[in-house]
Amino acid sequence: MTSLADLIAIIGPPSKPATAVDWPAIEAEVGLTFPDDYKAWANTYADLQLNGFLYLSRPEPAGRERQAAIATVDQLRDLVEDWPTIDLLDDLGNESEAPPFPFYPQPGGLYFWGSTDNGDFLLWLTDPDPQKWTIVVTDGTFWWHFQGSLLDFLVGILTHKVRCPVFPDDFPDGVGIEEFTPEDHARISAEHGL
Repeated sequence: MTSLADLIAIIGPPSKPATAVDWPAIEAEVGLTFPDDYKAWANTYADLQLNGFLYLSRPEPAGRERQAAIATVDQLRDLVEDWPTIDLLDDLGNESEAPPFPFYPQPGGLYFWGSTDNGDFLLWLTDPDPQKWTIVVTDGTFWWHFQGSLLDFLVGILTHKVRCPVFPDDFPDGVGIEEFTPEDHARISAEHGL
Protein backbone atom coordinates (compact mmCIF):
# COMPACT_ATOMS: atom_id res chain seq x y z
CA MET A 1 0.00 0.00 0.00
CA THR A 2 1.19 3.48 -0.84
CA SER A 3 2.12 5.75 2.06
CA LEU A 4 1.84 9.46 2.69
CA ALA A 5 5.63 9.63 2.37
CA ASP A 6 5.27 8.46 -1.24
CA LEU A 7 2.92 11.36 -1.99
CA ILE A 8 5.14 13.86 -0.16
CA ALA A 9 8.11 12.67 -2.24
CA ILE A 10 6.18 13.73 -5.37
CA ILE A 11 4.38 16.93 -4.31
CA GLY A 12 6.61 18.11 -1.48
CA PRO A 13 5.78 18.83 2.13
CA PRO A 14 2.89 21.14 3.03
CA SER A 15 3.52 24.87 2.99
CA LYS A 16 0.32 25.75 4.86
CA PRO A 17 -0.88 24.29 8.14
CA ALA A 18 -3.56 21.63 8.23
CA THR A 19 -6.33 22.49 10.67
CA ALA A 20 -7.14 19.83 13.23
CA VAL A 21 -9.82 17.32 12.27
CA ASP A 22 -12.12 16.01 15.00
CA TRP A 23 -12.18 12.48 13.59
CA PRO A 24 -14.26 10.89 16.40
CA ALA A 25 -16.99 13.54 16.03
CA ILE A 26 -17.03 13.41 12.22
CA GLU A 27 -16.99 9.61 12.09
CA ALA A 28 -19.82 9.44 14.63
CA GLU A 29 -21.78 11.98 12.60
CA VAL A 30 -21.46 10.14 9.27
CA GLY A 31 -21.50 6.60 10.69
CA LEU A 32 -18.28 5.65 8.90
CA THR A 33 -14.64 5.24 9.83
CA PHE A 34 -12.37 6.91 7.27
CA PRO A 35 -9.32 5.14 5.79
CA ASP A 36 -5.98 5.63 7.54
CA ASP A 37 -4.33 7.06 4.41
CA TYR A 38 -6.97 9.79 4.11
CA LYS A 39 -6.63 10.65 7.79
CA ALA A 40 -2.84 10.85 7.42
CA TRP A 41 -3.21 13.15 4.41
CA ALA A 42 -5.86 15.38 6.04
CA ASN A 43 -3.79 15.63 9.23
CA THR A 44 -0.86 16.90 7.14
CA TYR A 45 -2.20 19.07 4.30
CA ALA A 46 -4.81 21.74 3.73
CA ASP A 47 -7.22 21.17 0.80
CA LEU A 48 -5.13 20.59 -2.33
CA GLN A 49 -5.42 21.38 -6.00
CA LEU A 50 -3.13 19.12 -8.03
CA ASN A 51 -1.81 20.38 -11.34
CA GLY A 52 -4.56 22.99 -11.59
CA PHE A 53 -7.16 20.24 -12.12
CA LEU A 54 -7.80 17.77 -9.30
CA TYR A 55 -9.13 18.98 -5.94
CA LEU A 56 -8.61 16.87 -2.85
CA SER A 57 -10.95 17.90 -0.04
CA ARG A 58 -10.61 17.55 3.69
CA PRO A 59 -13.78 16.77 5.65
CA GLU A 60 -16.16 19.55 6.60
CA PRO A 61 -16.18 20.51 10.28
CA ALA A 62 -18.16 18.25 12.61
CA GLY A 63 -21.86 19.01 12.30
CA ARG A 64 -21.65 19.75 8.56
CA GLU A 65 -19.94 16.70 7.02
CA ARG A 66 -22.95 14.37 6.78
CA GLN A 67 -25.19 16.98 5.18
CA ALA A 68 -22.45 17.99 2.71
CA ALA A 69 -21.76 14.34 1.79
CA ILE A 70 -25.42 13.59 1.14
CA ALA A 71 -25.93 16.79 -0.87
CA THR A 72 -22.98 15.94 -3.11
CA VAL A 73 -23.91 12.32 -3.83
CA ASP A 74 -27.56 13.32 -4.31
CA GLN A 75 -26.44 15.16 -7.46
CA LEU A 76 -25.21 11.85 -8.85
CA ARG A 77 -28.13 9.86 -7.50
CA ASP A 78 -30.46 12.16 -9.44
CA LEU A 79 -28.50 11.43 -12.65
CA VAL A 80 -28.76 7.64 -12.43
CA GLU A 81 -31.92 6.91 -10.46
CA ASP A 82 -34.01 6.34 -13.60
CA TRP A 83 -31.43 4.12 -15.33
CA PRO A 84 -31.02 0.39 -14.68
CA THR A 85 -27.32 0.47 -15.61
CA ILE A 86 -24.34 2.82 -15.78
CA ASP A 87 -21.58 3.01 -18.40
CA LEU A 88 -18.55 1.57 -16.63
CA LEU A 89 -15.13 2.10 -18.21
CA ASP A 90 -12.21 -0.27 -17.80
CA ASP A 91 -8.63 1.02 -17.51
CA LEU A 92 -8.36 1.24 -21.31
CA GLY A 93 -11.60 3.20 -21.67
CA ASN A 94 -13.69 0.29 -22.97
CA GLU A 95 -17.36 0.56 -21.96
CA SER A 96 -19.63 -2.01 -20.39
CA GLU A 97 -22.97 -1.76 -18.67
CA ALA A 98 -23.06 -2.35 -14.93
CA PRO A 99 -25.56 -1.86 -12.13
CA PRO A 100 -25.31 1.56 -10.48
CA PHE A 101 -23.22 1.89 -7.36
CA PRO A 102 -25.10 2.51 -4.10
CA PHE A 103 -24.86 6.01 -2.62
CA TYR A 104 -24.11 7.17 0.89
CA PRO A 105 -25.79 6.80 3.38
CA GLN A 106 -26.62 3.33 2.02
CA PRO A 107 -24.22 0.65 3.30
CA GLY A 108 -21.28 0.40 0.90
CA GLY A 109 -22.36 3.64 -0.75
CA LEU A 110 -20.28 6.16 -2.68
CA TYR A 111 -18.80 8.96 -0.57
CA PHE A 112 -17.32 12.19 -1.96
CA TRP A 113 -13.66 13.16 -1.41
CA GLY A 114 -12.76 15.42 -4.35
CA SER A 115 -13.53 16.88 -7.75
CA THR A 116 -11.92 18.18 -10.92
CA ASP A 117 -12.12 21.34 -12.99
CA ASN A 118 -14.15 19.31 -15.51
CA GLY A 119 -16.85 18.69 -12.90
CA ASP A 120 -15.85 15.08 -12.28
CA PHE A 121 -16.77 13.53 -8.95
CA LEU A 122 -14.03 11.70 -7.04
CA LEU A 123 -15.56 9.19 -4.66
CA TRP A 124 -14.88 6.25 -2.42
CA LEU A 125 -16.81 3.03 -2.68
CA THR A 126 -17.10 2.47 1.05
CA ASP A 127 -16.81 -0.81 2.95
CA PRO A 128 -17.23 -1.72 6.63
CA ASP A 129 -13.43 -2.06 6.65
CA PRO A 130 -12.14 1.45 5.84
CA GLN A 131 -8.84 0.04 4.56
CA LYS A 132 -10.82 -1.66 1.75
CA TRP A 133 -12.39 1.56 0.39
CA THR A 134 -11.71 1.91 -3.33
CA ILE A 135 -11.94 4.83 -5.76
CA VAL A 136 -14.73 5.67 -8.22
CA VAL A 137 -14.44 8.56 -10.69
CA THR A 138 -17.37 9.78 -12.76
CA ASP A 139 -18.29 12.67 -15.00
CA GLY A 140 -21.95 11.73 -14.52
CA THR A 141 -22.02 9.78 -17.78
CA PHE A 142 -19.03 7.44 -17.57
CA TRP A 143 -17.85 5.70 -14.43
CA TRP A 144 -14.45 4.18 -13.62
CA HIS A 145 -13.60 2.01 -10.59
CA PHE A 146 -10.02 1.85 -9.31
CA GLN A 147 -9.28 -1.08 -7.02
CA GLY A 148 -6.91 0.75 -4.69
CA SER A 149 -6.72 3.28 -1.90
CA LEU A 150 -6.75 7.06 -2.11
CA LEU A 151 -2.95 7.32 -1.93
CA ASP A 152 -2.54 4.43 -4.40
CA PHE A 153 -4.72 6.43 -6.80
CA LEU A 154 -3.05 9.82 -6.27
CA VAL A 155 0.51 8.54 -6.47
CA GLY A 156 -0.40 6.31 -9.42
CA ILE A 157 -1.98 9.21 -11.34
CA LEU A 158 0.88 11.61 -10.58
CA THR A 159 3.54 9.10 -11.65
CA HIS A 160 1.57 7.99 -14.75
CA LYS A 161 1.38 4.42 -13.44
CA VAL A 162 -2.41 4.74 -13.27
CA ARG A 163 -4.51 6.32 -16.00
CA CYS A 164 -8.09 7.31 -15.32
CA PRO A 165 -10.04 7.12 -18.62
CA VAL A 166 -12.47 9.81 -17.38
CA PHE A 167 -9.62 12.36 -17.08
CA PRO A 168 -8.11 14.26 -20.04
CA ASP A 169 -5.23 12.43 -21.72
CA ASP A 170 -2.79 15.21 -20.82
CA PHE A 171 -3.44 15.05 -17.06
CA PRO A 172 -1.18 15.37 -15.27
CA ASP A 173 1.35 17.31 -17.30
CA GLY A 174 3.30 18.29 -14.19
CA VAL A 175 3.17 18.12 -10.44
CA GLY A 176 2.10 21.60 -9.38
CA ILE A 177 0.09 21.96 -6.20
CA GLU A 178 -1.85 24.72 -4.51
CA GLU A 179 -3.01 24.52 -0.90
CA PHE A 180 -6.21 26.07 0.47
CA THR A 181 -6.85 26.65 4.17
CA PRO A 182 -10.31 27.53 5.52
CA GLU A 183 -9.14 31.17 5.55
CA ASP A 184 -8.23 30.92 1.85
CA HIS A 185 -11.68 29.54 1.05
CA ALA A 186 -13.35 32.36 3.02
CA ARG A 187 -11.25 35.00 1.24
CA ILE A 188 -12.01 33.54 -2.20
CA SER A 189 -15.73 33.35 -1.39
CA ALA A 190 -15.73 36.97 -0.23
CA GLU A 191 -13.87 38.11 -3.34
CA HIS A 192 -16.50 36.41 -5.52
CA GLY A 193 -19.45 37.57 -3.42
CA LEU A 194 -20.41 34.05 -2.39
